[in-house]
Amino acid sequence: MSASHVRSPKGLLVTVVVTAVLLVASYYVFTGANDLAREYARGTLLTDLRFVVGLLAVYLFLTIADRIVSFVQGKFQKEG
Repeated sequence: MSASHVRSPKGLLVTVVVTAVLLVASYYVFTGANDLAREYARGTLLTDLRFVVGLLAVYLFLTIADRIVSFVQGKFQKEG
């Protein structure tokens, strides 16, 4: 067996775990942004657009998380 076949299940497990962590974190970012929009923008248009605020917060979070994951992957690929 080649090394890529041996590492494949491990890579799949890491992918599933990281995806689950990012999914849970995105949920908390979304609900937190909605709560903040409801609390601090009471009675304004921003309160009505809290869904969009939540989506924007999740987008920013996932963009930053993608940069961090890419940086870590780059560090491991240079060493290996």
